[in-house]
Amino acid sequence: MTKSKGKNPFPVMEHMTVKMVEEYLMKRQSIIIPIGVIEQHGYHLPLNTDALIATHLGKMIGEETDILVAPTMYESFSGGGCKGTINISPATMSLVISDRLISLAVQGFRNFYLFLCHGGSENALALDNAVKMLLRGNPMFENVMIALLPVWKFDSEKIGWSKAIAEGDYHAGWLETSIVMALEPENVHMNELKTDSKEMMRAMSEHPDNYQHAQKIVDDELVIPRLSQRSEVKIGVMGYPERASVEIGKRVIKDIVETAAVKINYLEERSDGVYKEVTFQPEPLILE
Repeated sequence: MTKSKGKNPFPVMEHMTVKMVEEYLMKRQSIIIPIGVIEQHGYHLPLNTDALIATHLGKMIGEETDILVAPTMYESFSGGGCKGTINISPATMSLVISDRLISLAVQGFRNFYLFLCHGGSENALALDNAVKMLLRGNPMFENVMIALLPVWKFDSEKIGWSKAIAEGDYHAGWLETSIVMALEPENVHMNELKTDSKEMMRAMSEHPDNYQHAQKIVDDELVIPRLSQRSEVKIGVMGYPERASVEIGKRVIKDIVETAAVKINYLEERSDGVYKEVTFQPEPLILE
Protein backbone atom coordinates (compact mmCIF):
# COMPACT_ATOMS: atom_id res chain seq x y z
CA MET A 1 0.00 0.00 0.00
CA THR A 2 1.04 3.62 -0.49
CA LYS A 3 2.73 5.00 2.61
CA SER A 4 1.97 8.56 3.66
CA LYS A 5 3.10 10.80 6.48
CA GLY A 6 -0.23 10.25 8.18
CA LYS A 7 -1.85 7.05 9.35
CA ASN A 8 -2.42 4.48 6.63
CA PRO A 9 -6.24 4.17 6.37
CA PHE A 10 -6.16 0.57 5.06
CA PRO A 11 -8.32 -1.54 5.29
CA VAL A 12 -11.09 1.10 5.46
CA MET A 13 -11.89 1.74 1.80
CA GLU A 14 -13.85 4.97 2.30
CA HIS A 15 -10.81 6.63 3.90
CA MET A 16 -8.46 5.56 1.11
CA THR A 17 -7.60 7.34 -2.14
CA VAL A 18 -8.08 6.16 -5.73
CA LYS A 19 -4.36 5.39 -5.92
CA MET A 20 -4.47 3.30 -2.75
CA VAL A 21 -7.34 1.19 -4.09
CA GLU A 22 -5.58 0.80 -7.45
CA GLU A 23 -2.46 -0.47 -5.70
CA TYR A 24 -4.50 -2.84 -3.55
CA LEU A 25 -6.20 -4.34 -6.61
CA MET A 26 -2.83 -5.06 -8.16
CA LYS A 27 -2.12 -7.56 -5.39
CA ARG A 28 -5.58 -8.67 -4.20
CA GLN A 29 -9.12 -8.64 -5.56
CA SER A 30 -11.02 -9.44 -2.37
CA ILE A 31 -13.30 -7.20 -0.34
CA ILE A 32 -15.43 -7.40 2.81
CA ILE A 33 -18.84 -5.68 2.75
CA PRO A 34 -20.33 -5.07 6.22
CA ILE A 35 -24.15 -5.03 6.28
CA GLY A 36 -26.30 -3.50 9.02
CA VAL A 37 -29.53 -1.53 9.43
CA ILE A 38 -31.03 1.42 11.29
CA GLU A 39 -33.67 0.01 13.62
CA GLN A 40 -35.12 -0.08 17.11
CA HIS A 41 -32.80 -1.42 19.81
CA GLY A 42 -34.68 -0.35 22.89
CA TYR A 43 -33.94 2.71 24.99
CA HIS A 44 -30.42 1.59 25.95
CA LEU A 45 -28.78 0.93 22.57
CA PRO A 46 -28.41 3.17 19.49
CA LEU A 47 -30.45 2.70 16.33
CA ASN A 48 -27.28 1.86 14.38
CA THR A 49 -26.35 -1.08 16.64
CA ASP A 50 -26.19 -3.68 13.84
CA ALA A 51 -24.31 -1.32 11.52
CA LEU A 52 -22.00 -0.29 14.38
CA ILE A 53 -21.11 -3.93 15.03
CA ALA A 54 -20.69 -4.63 11.31
CA THR A 55 -18.39 -1.62 10.87
CA HIS A 56 -16.10 -2.32 13.83
CA LEU A 57 -15.88 -6.09 13.40
CA GLY A 58 -15.58 -5.79 9.63
CA LYS A 59 -12.54 -3.56 10.08
CA MET A 60 -11.02 -5.97 12.60
CA ILE A 61 -11.52 -8.90 10.24
CA GLY A 62 -10.02 -6.87 7.40
CA GLU A 63 -6.95 -6.13 9.50
CA GLU A 64 -6.66 -9.80 10.45
CA THR A 65 -6.93 -11.03 6.84
CA ASP A 66 -5.29 -8.06 5.06
CA ILE A 67 -8.47 -7.56 3.00
CA LEU A 68 -10.09 -4.26 2.02
CA VAL A 69 -13.34 -3.35 3.80
CA ALA A 70 -16.08 -1.51 1.89
CA PRO A 71 -18.33 1.15 3.46
CA THR A 72 -21.02 -0.36 5.66
CA MET A 73 -24.39 -0.91 4.00
CA TYR A 74 -27.28 0.57 6.03
CA GLU A 75 -30.04 0.02 3.45
CA SER A 76 -31.82 -2.99 4.94
CA PHE A 77 -35.33 -4.04 5.97
CA SER A 78 -36.11 -4.17 9.68
CA GLY A 79 -39.84 -4.79 9.95
CA GLY A 80 -39.92 -2.90 13.22
CA GLY A 81 -42.17 0.10 13.77
CA CYS A 82 -40.67 1.95 16.73
CA LYS A 83 -39.51 5.54 16.27
CA GLY A 84 -36.19 5.90 14.45
CA THR A 85 -36.41 2.64 12.51
CA ILE A 86 -35.84 3.09 8.78
CA ASN A 87 -37.33 0.29 6.69
CA ILE A 88 -35.83 -0.15 3.24
CA SER A 89 -37.96 -2.69 1.37
CA PRO A 90 -36.30 -6.07 0.71
CA ALA A 91 -36.68 -5.43 -3.04
CA THR A 92 -34.80 -2.12 -2.79
CA MET A 93 -32.18 -3.69 -0.54
CA SER A 94 -31.65 -6.36 -3.21
CA LEU A 95 -31.04 -3.68 -5.82
CA VAL A 96 -28.64 -1.80 -3.57
CA ILE A 97 -26.47 -4.84 -2.81
CA SER A 98 -26.59 -5.87 -6.48
CA ASP A 99 -25.48 -2.40 -7.61
CA ARG A 100 -22.69 -2.40 -5.04
CA LEU A 101 -21.42 -5.76 -6.22
CA ILE A 102 -21.68 -4.83 -9.90
CA SER A 103 -19.85 -1.54 -9.34
CA LEU A 104 -17.01 -3.25 -7.47
CA ALA A 105 -16.81 -6.15 -9.94
CA VAL A 106 -16.40 -3.66 -12.81
CA GLN A 107 -13.35 -2.30 -10.97
CA GLY A 108 -11.78 -5.75 -10.75
CA PHE A 109 -12.88 -7.19 -7.41
CA ARG A 110 -13.47 -10.94 -7.60
CA ASN A 111 -13.97 -12.32 -4.08
CA PHE A 112 -16.81 -10.74 -2.07
CA TYR A 113 -17.45 -11.42 1.62
CA LEU A 114 -20.85 -10.11 2.73
CA PHE A 115 -20.52 -9.69 6.50
CA LEU A 116 -24.17 -9.67 7.62
CA CYS A 117 -24.84 -8.31 11.12
CA HIS A 118 -28.62 -7.84 10.83
CA GLY A 119 -30.74 -10.93 11.44
CA GLY A 120 -34.15 -9.87 10.12
CA SER A 121 -35.70 -12.91 8.44
CA GLU A 122 -37.23 -11.06 5.47
CA ASN A 123 -34.01 -9.16 4.82
CA ALA A 124 -31.77 -12.22 5.07
CA LEU A 125 -33.95 -14.19 2.64
CA ALA A 126 -34.04 -11.32 0.14
CA LEU A 127 -30.27 -10.88 0.39
CA ASP A 128 -29.66 -14.56 -0.29
CA ASN A 129 -32.02 -14.53 -3.29
CA ALA A 130 -30.54 -11.30 -4.69
CA VAL A 131 -27.02 -12.72 -4.72
CA LYS A 132 -28.16 -16.00 -6.25
CA MET A 133 -29.97 -14.18 -9.06
CA LEU A 134 -26.95 -11.98 -9.67
CA LEU A 135 -24.70 -15.01 -10.06
CA ARG A 136 -27.29 -16.76 -12.19
CA GLY A 137 -28.06 -14.00 -14.65
CA ASN A 138 -25.09 -11.64 -14.93
CA PRO A 139 -22.12 -12.83 -17.06
CA MET A 140 -19.89 -10.31 -15.27
CA PHE A 141 -19.91 -12.70 -12.31
CA GLU A 142 -18.74 -15.73 -14.30
CA ASN A 143 -15.50 -15.90 -12.29
CA VAL A 144 -16.64 -14.14 -9.11
CA MET A 145 -17.07 -15.79 -5.70
CA ILE A 146 -19.61 -14.32 -3.28
CA ALA A 147 -19.73 -15.62 0.29
CA LEU A 148 -22.53 -14.68 2.69
CA LEU A 149 -21.08 -14.53 6.21
CA PRO A 150 -23.78 -14.00 8.89
CA VAL A 151 -22.15 -12.91 12.15
CA TRP A 152 -24.06 -15.58 14.09
CA LYS A 153 -22.18 -18.31 12.19
CA PHE A 154 -18.92 -17.38 13.95
CA ASP A 155 -19.20 -18.71 17.48
CA SER A 156 -16.54 -21.40 17.88
CA GLU A 157 -16.53 -21.16 21.68
CA LYS A 158 -20.35 -21.28 21.93
CA ILE A 159 -20.30 -18.19 24.15
CA GLY A 160 -22.11 -15.83 21.80
CA TRP A 161 -24.94 -16.40 19.34
CA SER A 162 -25.37 -20.10 20.14
CA LYS A 163 -25.89 -19.35 23.81
CA ALA A 164 -27.98 -16.24 23.21
CA ILE A 165 -30.36 -17.89 20.74
CA ALA A 166 -30.82 -20.88 23.06
CA GLU A 167 -31.89 -18.41 25.76
CA GLY A 168 -34.22 -16.43 23.48
CA ASP A 169 -31.84 -13.46 23.49
CA TYR A 170 -32.29 -12.32 19.89
CA HIS A 171 -32.28 -8.56 19.72
CA ALA A 172 -30.88 -5.78 21.94
CA GLY A 173 -30.36 -8.38 24.67
CA TRP A 174 -27.24 -9.31 26.61
CA LEU A 175 -25.27 -10.31 23.52
CA GLU A 176 -25.67 -7.18 21.40
CA THR A 177 -25.50 -4.97 24.48
CA SER A 178 -22.23 -6.61 25.58
CA ILE A 179 -20.70 -6.15 22.13
CA VAL A 180 -21.62 -2.46 21.96
CA MET A 181 -20.35 -1.99 25.54
CA ALA A 182 -16.97 -3.27 24.36
CA LEU A 183 -16.95 -1.26 21.11
CA GLU A 184 -18.61 2.09 21.93
CA PRO A 185 -19.44 2.20 25.65
CA GLU A 186 -20.42 5.86 25.39
CA ASN A 187 -23.40 4.81 23.26
CA VAL A 188 -24.86 2.35 25.80
CA HIS A 189 -27.45 3.86 28.16
CA MET A 190 -28.16 1.21 30.80
CA ASN A 191 -29.76 3.84 33.02
CA GLU A 192 -32.51 4.10 30.37
CA LEU A 193 -33.04 0.34 30.11
CA LYS A 194 -36.67 -0.74 29.73
CA THR A 195 -38.46 -3.67 28.13
CA ASP A 196 -41.95 -4.42 26.89
CA SER A 197 -44.50 -6.40 28.94
CA LYS A 198 -43.54 -9.79 30.37
CA GLU A 199 -46.12 -11.46 28.13
CA MET A 200 -44.69 -9.82 25.01
CA MET A 201 -41.12 -10.57 26.04
CA ARG A 202 -42.03 -14.21 26.62
CA ALA A 203 -43.62 -14.49 23.17
CA MET A 204 -40.63 -12.89 21.44
CA SER A 205 -38.20 -15.18 23.27
CA GLU A 206 -40.06 -18.15 21.79
CA HIS A 207 -39.62 -16.77 18.26
CA PRO A 208 -38.18 -13.38 17.23
CA ASP A 209 -40.89 -12.86 14.60
CA ASN A 210 -43.57 -12.97 17.29
CA TYR A 211 -43.23 -9.20 17.44
CA GLN A 212 -45.56 -9.28 14.41
CA HIS A 213 -49.24 -10.03 14.07
CA ALA A 214 -51.26 -11.03 11.00
CA GLN A 215 -54.54 -9.70 9.62
CA LYS A 216 -56.73 -10.94 6.74
CA ILE A 217 -59.88 -9.58 5.19
CA VAL A 218 -61.02 -13.21 4.78
CA ASP A 219 -59.51 -15.88 7.03
CA ASP A 220 -58.69 -18.34 4.27
CA GLU A 221 -55.41 -20.17 3.55
CA LEU A 222 -55.22 -18.64 0.06
CA VAL A 223 -55.52 -15.05 1.30
CA ILE A 224 -52.18 -13.32 1.89
CA PRO A 225 -51.93 -11.88 5.42
CA ARG A 226 -50.92 -8.31 6.18
CA LEU A 227 -48.13 -8.39 8.76
CA SER A 228 -47.18 -5.54 11.07
CA GLN A 229 -45.58 -4.92 14.43
CA ARG A 230 -47.84 -5.64 17.39
CA SER A 231 -49.11 -2.51 19.08
CA GLU A 232 -47.88 -3.90 22.41
CA VAL A 233 -44.27 -3.59 21.21
CA LYS A 234 -43.20 -0.09 22.22
CA ILE A 235 -39.50 -0.53 23.01
CA GLY A 236 -38.06 -3.26 20.79
CA VAL A 237 -35.97 -5.55 23.04
CA MET A 238 -35.92 -9.33 22.63
CA GLY A 239 -33.75 -10.73 25.38
CA TYR A 240 -32.06 -9.95 28.67
CA PRO A 241 -29.83 -6.86 28.36
CA GLU A 242 -29.43 -6.65 32.15
CA ARG A 243 -27.05 -9.64 31.90
CA ALA A 244 -24.64 -7.77 29.61
CA SER A 245 -21.03 -6.95 30.45
CA VAL A 246 -17.93 -5.53 28.77
CA GLU A 247 -16.06 -8.77 29.51
CA ILE A 248 -18.62 -10.86 27.62
CA GLY A 249 -18.47 -8.41 24.72
CA LYS A 250 -14.69 -8.61 24.44
CA ARG A 251 -14.70 -12.42 24.49
CA VAL A 252 -17.43 -12.64 21.86
CA ILE A 253 -15.75 -10.07 19.59
CA LYS A 254 -12.42 -11.90 19.78
CA ASP A 255 -14.10 -15.20 18.88
CA ILE A 256 -16.07 -13.70 15.97
CA VAL A 257 -13.04 -11.96 14.45
CA GLU A 258 -10.72 -14.95 14.80
CA THR A 259 -13.28 -17.48 13.53
CA ALA A 260 -14.35 -15.30 10.58
CA ALA A 261 -10.71 -14.67 9.64
CA VAL A 262 -9.99 -18.40 9.60
CA LYS A 263 -12.99 -19.01 7.31
CA ILE A 264 -12.07 -16.18 4.94
CA ASN A 265 -8.44 -17.31 4.73
CA TYR A 266 -9.68 -20.83 3.97
CA LEU A 267 -11.86 -19.54 1.13
CA GLU A 268 -9.08 -17.28 -0.17
CA GLU A 269 -6.64 -20.18 -0.44
CA ARG A 270 -9.09 -22.27 -2.44
CA SER A 271 -10.73 -19.65 -4.64
CA ASP A 272 -9.43 -20.06 -8.21
CA GLY A 273 -12.23 -18.31 -10.11
CA VAL A 274 -13.55 -21.55 -11.62
CA TYR A 275 -17.08 -22.77 -10.89
CA LYS A 276 -17.31 -26.54 -10.32
CA GLU A 277 -20.24 -28.94 -9.91
CA VAL A 278 -21.45 -29.40 -6.32
CA THR A 279 -24.39 -31.20 -4.75
CA PHE A 280 -27.65 -29.38 -5.48
CA GLN A 281 -30.34 -29.48 -2.80
CA PRO A 282 -33.71 -28.17 -4.07
CA GLU A 283 -35.88 -26.11 -1.77
CA PRO A 284 -38.96 -27.90 -0.34
CA LEU A 285 -41.96 -28.02 -2.64
CA ILE A 286 -44.58 -25.32 -2.03
CA LEU A 287 -47.47 -27.12 -3.72
CA GLU A 288 -49.18 -28.29 -0.55
